[in-house]
Amino acid sequence: MRRAFIRGLWGIQDHQERRFYKRRSKIDGDIELLKHCKYNEPFMTYVFGEENFRFLKSQGFRAKLIDKEPIVWDMDKKQFRHKLEVIRRGLQDYDEVVFLDWDQLPVTKLPEDFWEVMGQKEPIQAILRMYHRRKAEWRKSEQRQIPCASFVYVRGKEVGEDLVNLWSEMGEPWSEETVIAKYMDDRIGGWKGADEYWKLYEPDFFVLTQGRVFSRELLATKRIAFDHFNMNDVSRELKLIKSGRLKDWQI
Repeated sequence: MRRAFIRGLWGIQDHQERRFYKRRSKIDGDIELLKHCKYNEPFMTYVFGEENFRFLKSQGFRAKLIDKEPIVWDMDKKQFRHKLEVIRRGLQDYDEVVFLDWDQLPVTKLPEDFWEVMGQKEPIQAILRMYHRRKAEWRKSEQRQIPCASFVYVRGKEVGEDLVNLWSEMGEPWSEETVIAKYMDDRIGGWKGADEYWKLYEPDFFVLTQGRVFSRELLATKRIAFDHFNMNDVSRELKLIKSGRLKDWQI
């Protein structure tokens, strides 16, 4: 089995105060932090934009250029179609992938049974999150509960293709998370509730404290290998690293 962690990079630095263009600026800080994470696992980055590609290579990261342009889909209306494309391309190169946002960092050595455990549930997995606004409007209930796409496990080339096709069928939405939610619902004949989601789609090894759906006791049964880090929370430590007073990033 060919397996890999993957990330994606798209967008431009000069976002001209447009909200969604800030993604690229934020990622530069996340990348700087990631470089000092002692538990890093090798990963492949799928890149939009030749300048972004050269930047990643200069930072010592493995990268694959999938489009010369840094923006292919409108950032205000369709930004996260880029992420779906990264997942699709990753599944052309590997049998199983875990997509990671840049602020998702490993916090321990990867468990030896990581891929085996992930392979025991459905071919797409992401943690369930409660949002403030309704997202899954095709459902009759629990419309605010959809998967968070910061950590997404996927296996099978056909799943990547299906997600892209579903995005088109849904009217090309901005959020990739609504597409993943609809895909998950469709696989089992509609939304079956959080308990069924836990059994089929909730991955081990990752938890997000914001928007918690499941009880703390249930989440405590997970073996956490990755966590979300906000640059605002770690800026002091990063400054110490740069100054040489800390040799390694200690998570």
